[in-house]
Amino acid sequence: MSARLVMASTAPTWNTIDGLHSVEQRCRDLIQRKPAPDADIFNTAAGAATYHLHAGGSRIRARLALDAAFHLGLSARDAVAIASACELLHNASLVHDDLQDRDVQRRGADAVWKIYGEATAICTGDLLLSAAYAALADMDRSTCLQQMLSLVHARTAAAIRGQAADVSHRIRPILDVSTYLQIVAGKSGALLSLPLELALIAAGQGQWADKACEAAEAFAIGYQIADDLDDLEKDAGSEDVGQTLNLALLMRSGDAVHAGDGTVLQRCVTLAQHHLTVAAAGAAALPHESGRLLAELAIALNGRL
Repeated sequence: MSARLVMASTAPTWNTIDGLHSVEQRCRDLIQRKPAPDADIFNTAAGAATYHLHAGGSRIRARLALDAAFHLGLSARDAVAIASACELLHNASLVHDDLQDRDVQRRGADAVWKIYGEATAICTGDLLLSAAYAALADMDRSTCLQQMLSLVHARTAAAIRGQAADVSHRIRPILDVSTYLQIVAGKSGALLSLPLELALIAAGQGQWADKACEAAEAFAIGYQIADDLDDLEKDAGSEDVGQTLNLALLMRSGDAVHAGDGTVLQRCVTLAQHHLTVAAAGAAALPHESGRLLAELAIALNGRL
C-alpha cells in the first residue's frame, strides 16, 4: 500500500483505482501461506483461496465500498479495510455456494471444490470468511468497530439464511413470487448492501444504513431476475429448465413457460425494471453521493432489459 493510501484525511487524498489495487493486495496478504512445517493443510486451503481470487471477478462490492468511502471522506486505510472485508466475505460465500450447488465452474475456471476437493473447499471458504474480520481490524476509526462487526455478522447470517432457503427449495419447489424475492434479497442483497452500510457507519452516517440496505436489496432482486431470464433463454427446451430459482416459471400462464412466451417474460422484465428503478432512486438519495455507483449500475442494467 502506498504511503498516500494509508494517510487519513477528512478530504480524501487517494483515488479508487489505487484503492482497488490495495484491496487486491490486502486480500492476498490475509490468506497467505504460513511458513510452518505442520501447516500443509492450511497452506492447501490458502493456495486454493489465492487461486479463487486470481480467477477474476468484477469486484463490485469492493468498488461500492471504495466509491462510498471516497465520497464520505473516509481515509484510504478505512476504505481499503471495508472493501477488503466485503470482498473476502463475498468470495467465501461463492466457494461454499459452488460446493453446495455442485457448480463445477466459477468465472470461467474450475471451481475450488472441483480442483482441491470438498474438504479443502470448506476450509478455503472458512479462511476467506475469517480473513474478512481480520481486514476490519485495520480500521483507524475503531470507535465504530463494534457496530460494524455486529452488522457483518447480521448480513452474513442473512446471506446464509438465503442460501439455506435456496438449497431447501431444490427439493420443495417455490410456489410464489414473494418467496423467490425473499430468498434473493437474503442470499444476494445482504452482502451487496454491506459495503455501503459499513462506509456509512464509519463516516458517522449510520442512520442511512437501512436505506442503503433497501436500495441494495432492490438491485439484487432486479439483477437476479435479469440473470434468471438469461438462464431461461439459454435453457429453452432443456430438461434443466426450472431446476434453479427461475421467476419466469413462477409467473407462468398455463401449464408451461417457454422463452417465446412474451406475456410472461414481459411481466418478469417489468418486475425487474421496477426493482432497479427503486434501487437507483434509493441509492441516489444516500448522503454525499455515497450510493452513486450503485445507482449507476441499476440504471445501466435497467437500460439493457
